[in-house]
Amino acid sequence: MKRTRLVLPLLIGLALAVLAGPLAPSAIAATAQATPAASPEASPASGGQGIAAATAWLISQQGEDGSFLGFSGEPDAGTTVDALLSLAAAKEAGVDVGSAIDDALTYLASSDIALVYTQTGVGQSAKFTLALIAVGQDPANFANVSPLMILDHGLNPETGIYGSGLYDHALSILALVAAGKDVPTEAIGAIAQTQAENGGWAFDGSTDDAAVDSNTTSMVLQALVAAGQGEGDVVTKGVGYLESVSTDKGATYDLTEGASPDANSTAVVIQGLLATGNDATALLAALGTFQNADGSFFYNAETPGANLIATVQAIPALAKVAFPIQPASALVSPVLAFAPATLPRAA
Repeated sequence: MKRTRLVLPLLIGLALAVLAGPLAPSAIAATAQATPAASPEASPASGGQGIAAATAWLISQQGEDGSFLGFSGEPDAGTTVDALLSLAAAKEAGVDVGSAIDDALTYLASSDIALVYTQTGVGQSAKFTLALIAVGQDPANFANVSPLMILDHGLNPETGIYGSGLYDHALSILALVAAGKDVPTEAIGAIAQTQAENGGWAFDGSTDDAAVDSNTTSMVLQALVAAGQGEGDVVTKGVGYLESVSTDKGATYDLTEGASPDANSTAVVIQGLLATGNDATALLAALGTFQNADGSFFYNAETPGANLIATVQAIPALAKVAFPIQPASALVSPVLAFAPATLPRAA
């Protein structure tokens, strides 16, 4: 088997990662160009063993059927989609991923896995769309399933928000841009309306300063940049919030007193800073301190064991990419050939 059995430390770390916030597996304008990539070798700027070692460890966790395990310890479509995004980022950074991407696609195309996952929700459809585009697949027709179609009908006309909250919303905007689709003006307007005074965004759309988090904020900023809305006070305030959660030891999930930095939040914040053109050098160095000798990443100092999700989220940051990932090596399908729409700026 290619997969290493999930042990107790991994389960504990994975649970903490889930409790800390949504899975994040970043934002540049959608074109047919390659996503900027980093060297696959370890470097002083990133610390640790580097992206090649992290990718090798991630691949070692892949099952013979191409899947990656979820929190339940069973093959999981959501975790596999997250891993697919990370593998795509590693590949664009020049890391040899072998057959791992093809194997993951084989798993997702088997049985009714793609269908069931796509129908789980708008956020899942959006993330699946992003992952398929990142590896050169057609999101309008994968295993006779169209996650892009679900996304097309996912906007709540009353709120202007896709899915169940701002994290889903950000994923949806990123996926629409990657697929060359128009982003509704009200979807951009909803972002400005749900920004808290401290500059951040909350997973559930709350505008309470105490409710916002770094993971959602980073994803929203990546979505704004991808949609051509990367300038103005909304983005400036959002970047300010990311800077407020950043320390020399990494980024925290939120501003709760006593919150400790974690690898997941550090990685996602890096992507938000990169997307908005800000310097992430210090956080990249901090991210390297969360890497174990075997290439895996641990969640935080209190849980030093190998953590699958922490590793999945660290890889795109180590690759220095923001979502959506546009592969240089994959054949771009007709659905990706349209130029992204230019949108009016949010007030």
